[in-house]
Amino acid sequence: MKGFLIGALLVAAVHQLTTSLRSEPPKLAAPIFLENYRASDGEIHQLLAYADEHPSPEMYRRVSKCYENRGEVRLALWYLRRAEDVEQND
Repeated sequence: MKGFLIGALLVAAVHQLTTSLRSEPPKLAAPIFLENYRASDGEIHQLLAYADEHPSPEMYRRVSKCYENRGEVRLALWYLRRAEDVEQND
């Protein structure tokens, strides 16, 4: 009986470790915490593609933040305006 109980606990512990390591939220849903994080062109294009399919003010603000962190202020302001437009249309 003790062996069965220890085995079950071991299986549960291994299962917990492996599933928690593999389950990550989608990249697009992850908040941008670092003020100086510079998104790559590919990451920004993924965000834009998702924003075009699912327009929301939050997605356009994320794109704006990415451009702001890269120092591209004009594009950041443009996407902020786009976020405001989408928000007004909702």
